[in-house]
Amino acid sequence: MARGFDCATKLNITTASALKEAGFAYTARYLGNSWKTLDAAEAKAIRKVGLKLVSIFQKSADRSAYFTEEQGRQDGRDAVKAAQNVGQPAGTAIYFAVDFDAGKRAIPNILAYFNGVRKTFHTYKLGIYGSYTVMLAVKGLADYYWQTYAWSYGKVADFIHMHQYENNIKVAGVLIDRNDIRKSPGDWGWTIQESEVATFEVKAETGAYMTAADAKQGKNKKGIVKKGSYFLFNQSAGMVNVTKQKGVPGSWINPEASEGAKYHIVIKGDSLTKIAQKYGTSLKTLQKLNPQIKNIHLIHPNQKIQIK
Repeated sequence: MARGFDCATKLNITTASALKEAGFAYTARYLGNSWKTLDAAEAKAIRKVGLKLVSIFQKSADRSAYFTEEQGRQDGRDAVKAAQNVGQPAGTAIYFAVDFDAGKRAIPNILAYFNGVRKTFHTYKLGIYGSYTVMLAVKGLADYYWQTYAWSYGKVADFIHMHQYENNIKVAGVLIDRNDIRKSPGDWGWTIQESEVATFEVKAETGAYMTAADAKQGKNKKGIVKKGSYFLFNQSAGMVNVTKQKGVPGSWINPEASEGAKYHIVIKGDSLTKIAQKYGTSLKTLQKLNPQIKNIHLIHPNQKIQIK
């Protein structure tokens, strides 16, 4: 039985790799537009390290009154849009949550909601997350089933695809919930096409560093990165890790330093001193970069000043 986890923490190459090394094969992450939701860059990082990705869509879903047919219709539309925005492959699953202790009185609302989801939910497969009671109530309505131990009182349905059995455990510095993967859960898979691997263009020879912090501070230089096109392996603190071998860590660089010459277009009220202060440089450096300026007090609007 494969091991999986779900979390509300955004993952990157480093954390996803650490969780993969901890023995997890699957991760479930949220679709949408909030602090806890997945974006396309995170999806690529997760798949790049070999984790299989499962999608969750949840707004509130923590009370019976939320579950109406009209809310289901709206959530179905929103889930499809969110999945397409992050590049989720067609035919994979999106799990909708019933995230409370739903008794018999709540079941009619829940069924109405999922009937509404079905009416606007296309391209993807329907997954449902909930307690043992919910799993029995929605059996036959969804393509995939994910049961939580919460509110299940020790019972586990025999037809489910995933079973969440432990909450709020910290692994590799990330707070997660643990899951057993009992059947293929409709994941994205992890293979990334060549076209999905981001590239980075180094426009000017720049320093190569061991860590993102070194690249940001310009210290502990280990060599140089020459002009050219590279695969983008990782990003952190505004720095980038570029490599010539796809999927293999390379060198950290400061992307600003790799851009080559930079310019400022003079506007009314500018002075060479103000421009130097704006870009964190010195008047002497600007004079050296712009030998055409004979009088530092004489610049004019629309003039192009090299600042790097």
